[in-house]
This record gives sequence, C-alpha cells and structure tokens, in this order.
Amino acid sequence: MDDNKLFTVKTIMEKEDYHKFLYIATFFRRKIIIPFILLISALMAAFLAYSENQFSTAEFIISWIVLAVVAILTIIFKVERKNKQRIKTDKTGVFDSQEKLDFYEDFLIIKSTVFEGESKIKYSQFYQVLESKDYFITYFNMNQASLIRKKDMDKETIEKLRALYQNTMGKKYKRIKF
Repeated sequence: MDDNKLFTVKTIMEKEDYHKFLYIATFFRRKIIIPFILLISALMAAFLAYSENQFSTAEFIISWIVLAVVAILTIIFKVERKNKQRIKTDKTGVFDSQEKLDFYEDFLIIKSTVFEGESKIKYSQFYQVLESKDYFITYFNMNQASLIRKKDMDKETIEKLRALYQNTMGKKYKRIKF
C-alpha cells in the first residue's frame, strides 16, 4: 500500500486550535452568516424605528448597531460556552494527541494516538474541506471535522495538500480568509 502513498502529515489539535476552529465554523464556514445577522438586525431595527407612520433614521441606525452587536455577542457567548464544556468533558485525551494522516490518490488513512486502529476515507465521501490561514478543516459530515495544522507541515506539503483537495473536492473545497 505504501507504493502509491503521496505524502504523510502528522498533526495535533491543541485547545487553542479547537477554540479557533469553533469561531471559523460558526462565522466563516458559510459566507451568508454575517450578512444574515446584519439583515435580520436591520429588519428588526426598521420595525423599531417605524412608529406613528414615521420612520426615524437615527433610531434605525442606533437600533441596528445595538441589535447586531447583541446578536454577535450572543453567538460569541455560545461559542465560548461550548469551548469550555468540550475542554472540561474531554476524557479521551483528544487534545494534544497526534494524528497521522497518510494521503493517497483517492483516499486518506487516519491513525490517532487516542484510538486504536485506523480509518480509511475516500475523498468523495468528504462533506466539505475548508482552508484557512492556519488550518485545513476536513468535514466528514455536517458536524464532524478534523483539523490539520499548517504549522505541522512544510510549505511543499501544504501546496501538495491544497492541490490534492482542489483536484479531488471541486466545489466542496473552499478557501476562507480567517
């Protein structure tokens, strides 16, 4: 099987990486999230600014800003709570455990120091791959993802992985600016 192995990556996920991942997954996984928050808060602000058959522009702007900030702070609070809960309940030692990923032409083999055995996954089975400035985030389904830290790879391997994902994932591969 080693004959057609393209390359291997060894990576870990620290608590800080998981924290960043939660923000990426919440705000940047879909481009529509932030505009949607702004649109909903604008609609609510317009509703609040319209009274007695008059529209107050100043009231609209102030309400829009306040509602947008409240919505974003609420989401941040939820992300922080989820992060603390995950860290507190991690009994398996997922954080700081090493994953070895062997990349082949059509599939990936994952071995972890936390779990026995290995997982073989075809690229066609991936739900989505995101590339941020620090990570490759591979979604196996809508809710399950794996992080590959770029700081665990050299530039040549980063380019190989990017090219592999671009060629095999098509529209399911996306670069984000975070």
